[in-house]
Amino acid sequence: MQLYPAIRARMGRWEYYMVRMSMRELSKNVKFASEIHEATLLSKAIQRQLNESRAKKQITSYLAKQEDRFFSSIVVAVLGGEPQWHPVVMEAKEFNIIASDRKLANSFGVLTFNDEEKYYALDGQHRLSAIRELVDNPSVNNAPEEFWSEEISVILVTPNQLEEYEDFLIRYRRLFGHLNRYAKPMSQFDSIVMDEDDALAIITRRLVSDHDFFRSAGDQFTSSRIKMQAGKNVGPGSNHWTSLETLYELNCALLNTPQRRNTGWGKTLEKIKEYQRFRPDEEEIDALAEELFNRWNAVIDALPVLRKDPSRMRVHNPQLSDEPGEDNVLFWPIGQELLVHLAQELLDGTLANNTDEQPNLTPDQARDALSPLSRIVWNAHRPPWRHLLLVQSGDDGNWRIVNEDRKPRMRVAERIVRWQLLLDEFPEEDISGPSGLRETWQTFLPLDAAGDVDDMWREIEDGIVN
Repeated sequence: MQLYPAIRARMGRWEYYMVRMSMRELSKNVKFASEIHEATLLSKAIQRQLNESRAKKQITSYLAKQEDRFFSSIVVAVLGGEPQWHPVVMEAKEFNIIASDRKLANSFGVLTFNDEEKYYALDGQHRLSAIRELVDNPSVNNAPEEFWSEEISVILVTPNQLEEYEDFLIRYRRLFGHLNRYAKPMSQFDSIVMDEDDALAIITRRLVSDHDFFRSAGDQFTSSRIKMQAGKNVGPGSNHWTSLETLYELNCALLNTPQRRNTGWGKTLEKIKEYQRFRPDEEEIDALAEELFNRWNAVIDALPVLRKDPSRMRVHNPQLSDEPGEDNVLFWPIGQELLVHLAQELLDGTLANNTDEQPNLTPDQARDALSPLSRIVWNAHRPPWRHLLLVQSGDDGNWRIVNEDRKPRMRVAERIVRWQLLLDEFPEEDISGPSGLRETWQTFLPLDAAGDVDDMWREIEDGIVN
């Protein structure tokens, strides 16, 4: 016979019990559905398929490496047998004050099983798989010391007395659906705000808190520079330069140096997805933040236009505005993404050619490395952006950011800018020949722009940085 101290509760038609089990007890007693229930019909399946790779790689490594490891309750279903509930009466005098409270009556007790029951993980099979892996193979997986004795909360759901097998099987299937249908993963915005393991989220918050360009006095959730709400879109009249989610991705790109791409991130040289799962030491976080701050300093120094009022820098149709404004690609998310990729390449290219053998560029060196960016035409009403990314549509002929074919159009714009910055060298055939850069660019232009093609291309050629 097995017994567990338990708390009994009810919700809807479910009677359930909250118990604690050691990792060893859980590993030994709780099964996967496939181990105790053969389902040859879709209507008899009582558990989703196990993704062993996710369980063994991601969750097992989390348990092994994270000192602050914690799981929510695993929901375990009981099949067969006759679990018995034995309430515990609080008779000691120190409990007199609560003994008469009705909500406590029959809530605490012991749950006993006659060993005929079969338990399976209704919700939490991937967590169970990872726990098994560590308990069964502690040395292989570098399990924490005495991991087997650590405890986890388990919620046991049982069939009602006299309930037919087919009936409670349907209820179990429905319960699994409810547990997963209404469980919503944390949004990217909330992850950036809350994550204390992802170093890139941590230094993104520092940027908003401490950097001269990004910070806002007072309430940081009402930042005057960064949109502190879920979603990447920033409206034309917004006073925000970009959103927190876009800023996070810009930071990832700005720090994605060739060395990190080739050998890995941090002292452990992990791939970025793995690196983001475990918090580095404070020294490493500080160094990463300093590198990020220096890179943004160089970008902003090289492009003073970024300090202008964002609400006046996304004016697609100035003829309709009461106040003068501009339309600058660097105030669009797609332009910002291009900017940081170019900045990262210019900075790391200069660092690779640096004969001083210093690990980082000085502020002056970084600013000089990015100075070519200031000579690129970022005005959306000038080529290569006009008609390629900023297009006229509708009967009113108003300008807007293109939605159709945005990715291939952006690739053409990027190729042109990289050519202007001398990051890529093209033979003349690849510029002016059939299927060359000019012809590819021209295929996206509207028919009514045909008469301006030569002048626009000449302006693009004049933009090459010498």
